[in-house]
Amino acid sequence: MRHPGGGRKKAAELDSGLRPALLALVEPDERGESMSPLRWTTKPTRKLAAELTRQGRQVSADIVAGLLREEGFSLQANAKTIEGGCCT
Repeated sequence: MRHPGGGRKKAAELDSGLRPALLALVEPDERGESMSPLRWTTKPTRKLAAELTRQGRQVSADIVAGLLREEGFSLQANAKTIEGGCCT
């Protein structure tokens, strides 16, 4: 059995500046309605992870996705829509 507090620490616990740095990257492209708690970003998690790595923070796309979920972001891919379609 593992002792209480044992095991690997989360990336956000090891680097206290990780979450603010991520939110600073996401903020310019943040989307969502002001009345709705649903928020999302147009940037892919891999690109966000690459930018954070360039800043000297070792993170993966999975860690970025987890942090975004904790901050209330929905991880949805952009969908192409056909405009001008005929629906009766």
